Amino acid sequence: MNWSLRFLRRLLGRNPGRSLLSLGLAALLAFAFGLVTVLRGMYAELYQNVEVKATFSGGLSYDRAEKIAESGYVRDPYYERYAPDGMVEMKAAGFLFTNLLDRQVSDPVDWLEGWDEETAMHAAEKILVMYSAHAERLGVGLGDMVRVNEWDWWNAVTAMGLDPLKPGETDMERRDARRPFFRVVGIIRSDADMRTVYAPAAARYTVLFLVPKMELDIAEFTLLDYHQAGEFSAYAKGELDKSQNEVRLTLDTSYADRIYEMHRLLETLYPITIAAALLLGGVLPGLTVLHGSKEISVLRALGTKIGKCVGLYTAAQVLCAFVGLLLGFLLVILIRKPELAAVGKPFGVYLAAHLAACAVGSGVFAWLCARKHVLAQLQAKE
Repeated sequence: MNWSLRFLRRLLGRNPGRSLLSLGLAALLAFAFGLVTVLRGMYAELYQNVEVKATFSGGLSYDRAEKIAESGYVRDPYYERYAPDGMVEMKAAGFLFTNLLDRQVSDPVDWLEGWDEETAMHAAEKILVMYSAHAERLGVGLGDMVRVNEWDWWNAVTAMGLDPLKPGETDMERRDARRPFFRVVGIIRSDADMRTVYAPAAARYTVLFLVPKMELDIAEFTLLDYHQAGEFSAYAKGELDKSQNEVRLTLDTSYADRIYEMHRLLETLYPITIAAALLLGGVLPGLTVLHGSKEISVLRALGTKIGKCVGLYTAAQVLCAFVGLLLGFLLVILIRKPELAAVGKPFGVYLAAHLAACAVGSGVFAWLCARKHVLAQLQAKE
């Protein structure tokens, strides 16, 4: 055993160029495999999580948007409709009807007890959220009821003068009878002097004076399955044909298409990369052993058994490959910084497979050299 270890150490040190070549080859193959593995994982995750947005603009009705949301093709609906000519307590204000307040507001919100963003933006009640500066100017707080109407409310409630006030009826009484009060359930803590107030799009039937048909400026959805983009587009076209407005659908899949094509390419190249790396990892160490066939013939002439020769030269190549593989994987980790839990298993499997291929390739070539007649080996040219 001591003789074998000393010879193995001399074998690796006497031909440093050959040893470094074997080590560098293994490092290069490990780096190539590791890089493809990391990229494959990245694009597989991107492909699984890629989002394709379908955006309807130009006046899609709320009811039709809700029908599309329940079609089974999409998720995460977002609605938006802005009515600029509103009034709160007879002061000008813009009304934005939506179902996701956080898409519009990043400042913290103080909520009336029993309310939060989820319940408020999906309520069918007469509620609103306003900025703190606006609320302070109007002298209102959480839970207060405020008058809400459109800018030209007088013409609307008197039918352009065709429905005059009754004897003893005041304009405010007429207005309050035909225009609603809204409860303030949220106040946005902000120094911004904003007069925009937010109300749930689901409350469309209680605010007909502002948006008669609740036709949305924007209705945005996320497709459940990127591969159903064409099917959803056909379905949406059928729905839009029923709309009285010229609603436009924007469905851009170009980014998702690029991700998917790269994912498919990597999935195709991955087994080819592994096969090529293992083939090279087995054949090239064997050729390195073949280059030292005269050394093997000397060992055989000195009486070393075939199995011993094969074991020594195979061990030398496997040791170089092991160090090179570790260096290659370490380089991938330092450059790409993948999650170790995600790459640990494929790296481990490849390391074992590469060492096995290296052992088989170098062992076969060492055996072919060692089994030849000693005199023929000594007389042969390398």
